Amino acid sequence: MPDGVRGGYPAPIDLKPSDFSEWIASQECTDSLAEALEMANSKILEYTKKKLDLEKALKERGAKKEHHEEEQVAQEEESPESPKKGVGQNIRSIIQQIEQGTIDGIQLNFKNITQGEAKALAEAMVANAEENTIKTLDLYGNKFADEGVMAFSEVIANENSAVEKLNLGGCDMTDLGAFVLAEALKKNETVKELNINGNGGITARGIGAIAKALGTNSRITSLRVNDGVLDRDGASHLAQALRTNSALKAIYLGFNQMMGKSAADIARALRKNRSLEVVNLSYCDINDDTVNEIALALQENKETALMMIDLSGNNITDAGAERLVQALNESKNQTILDINLRGCSVSSCSDKRVRV
Repeated sequence: MPDGVRGGYPAPIDLKPSDFSEWIASQECTDSLAEALEMANSKILEYTKKKLDLEKALKERGAKKEHHEEEQVAQEEESPESPKKGVGQNIRSIIQQIEQGTIDGIQLNFKNITQGEAKALAEAMVANAEENTIKTLDLYGNKFADEGVMAFSEVIANENSAVEKLNLGGCDMTDLGAFVLAEALKKNETVKELNINGNGGITARGIGAIAKALGTNSRITSLRVNDGVLDRDGASHLAQALRTNSALKAIYLGFNQMMGKSAADIARALRKNRSLEVVNLSYCDINDDTVNEIALALQENKETALMMIDLSGNNITDAGAERLVQALNESKNQTILDINLRGCSVSSCSDKRVRV
């Protein structure tokens, strides 16, 4: 057999390790380096992916948390039972002052107070009635309607209420609010000035309820029912109350052109009333016939306290003005200091007490 062949197979070649040392070292180094680089790249890619995934997860988690918190706040404010329903920062600040007892007057006229804010404010006043001394509650021009009026009626119905000036003018009050307010006034012993101007939704029934409350309330000294609130029947209800009420010192009924002939009922009530000092019947479509009723009141009521009568902007002529001058001269009571006839059809007047 040829050399190097055993049993049909090539004989093993006898090689020494040193014959391959350089090649092995070079190849292993290259392979190891390549493997290391590949592994490093893989690790970097894996780390980068994990980092990006983590950042994304954290961002999504934060967004979800923020959304959840906003949703919770929204649900809290929208809940019908929540006292914070629709409550703005300004009202929250006032509520905080009420709770701390550091506020003695609230003036929020024309602030777009919602029904929710009105309720929250009223609830805070009732809950802290013993601690606070809020004397002025001016809410004119806020369209919170009967819901708000009823809420603030609870405030003055509270035995610990300190409110002396209550302004609910221009609040879209109707008969419902007027009924609840009237009941509260029967219990109240602090309100001295009441303003319900500009609530054209109140009919004669609502005014009748307020007028009836004046029969038992001996604290109110000033009443404002201006700007289209009174019709003929409503004016008659007030006139009846004026005949017996001995607390009112000033009543403002201006800009009620719908009173019609009932303005004469108000004038006739002045024959009996002994407390009123100021009467405003400006722009009420009053004519000389009604002026004659006022003149008779000045002549007949020896105990009248009247000091000022505003009849400006009415259909009064020179004849009406002279009739008033005659009544002033014949009256034994000399308290009258001013009768305003400006804006009427009066050319002149000899008495300085009658302004034209």
